Amino acid sequence: MDGIIHTIGEALRTLATWELNGLLALLYTAWEHLAALVTAGAFAGLLWWTPPGRRSAQPGREAFTGQRPWLLGIGSLALLAALLAPAPAPVLLAVMAVAGAIAVACDRFNPDALRWRVAGGLALYALASLAYLGYGRYLAALDAVAWAEAIGGQGEAALTLAQGRAFVDTLATWGLWLILPLAYLSLLAQGLLMHPPLPATPEQVINAVRTRRQER
Repeated sequence: MDGIIHTIGEALRTLATWELNGLLALLYTAWEHLAALVTAGAFAGLLWWTPPGRRSAQPGREAFTGQRPWLLGIGSLALLAALLAPAPAPVLLAVMAVAGAIAVACDRFNPDALRWRVAGGLALYALASLAYLGYGRYLAALDAVAWAEAIGGQGEAALTLAQGRAFVDTLATWGLWLILPLAYLSLLAQGLLMHPPLPATPEQVINAVRTRRQER
């Protein structure tokens, strides 16, 4: 009897150890890809609050009309950039996505136009991040010896490759870290501050005015 209890206890202890290790591995993976998870959550919010486009006679077709297919595609592109792009691009992309989702949620005048502006800005930043990643890997894969035959010497080839990497790094530092994020945030601020804050959406204001006229 004691042997059976001991065996059951060992099995439960082993199971608990496996569950704890799996939970720790899951938390570690989530922490390592926190920027990607935040980006995905921001796009999920944008998709959730995006109204469908045209009416469709087929059930379920309305969910893939209007801005939703574009947001889904841009969200996938942004998620790919958040997973693969070098730091700090994933963190900046997550901050931009959250700021865009909050701005769209706060805009009562024309959230559809601001949502499209947010999607375009995030798509541009994701494409720039992936282009930097791809070109950086292309330069890293180049062989200075092979280039030496075309340029005229191994020293000249190594110098050319180093200059190319420095040029790309400079563009990435200014573009991905400063220019594109600030331009994107400026567009968000312009979209929110272009019109005075409204207590309700224009449709709600018009419906309220019509209701008052009918009551009179």
